Amino acid sequence: MLFQSEDASLQLNVVNYELPADGGDPTSDDRNWLVLRATWTNEDGEIVKDSNSCLLTYELTEMTAGLKVLNAGIKDFYASAFSEPFFTLNAQAEGEGFRVDVSFFLPNTMDGDDTAEVSARMDKAQMTALIAELDKLCAKFPDRR
Repeated sequence: MLFQSEDASLQLNVVNYELPADGGDPTSDDRNWLVLRATWTNEDGEIVKDSNSCLLTYELTEMTAGLKVLNAGIKDFYASAFSEPFFTLNAQAEGEGFRVDVSFFLPNTMDGDDTAEVSARMDKAQMTALIAELDKLCAKFPDRR
């Protein structure tokens, strides 16, 4: 998932489940945490890479569904409500396209408190491509129950 503004970008990739299939408490969400890897190019051109386990499989599915509703024009706003506040994605219809605000907490930076933030403008084709990418991720990382 690539989000770009005029002077910054944030590439997020779902790379794996946090735990192996038999790891963690089988009665909890332990097995459904996903690792997101970020590559953030900030306004100064500096590149920061980091990872964080901050999205559940069913939250990925809910986000995908919310963006589909937005893209179809049924609603004009989507706001994430993830369990962990380390990744947020809010999108709203704006003119012929969308404004997408994304933030990702970078836990392993020198300061330990950096957050990558990008406000991206997307047209209909870009939003459709993002949704297609998210659909593939949902298929690759289903709920483990």
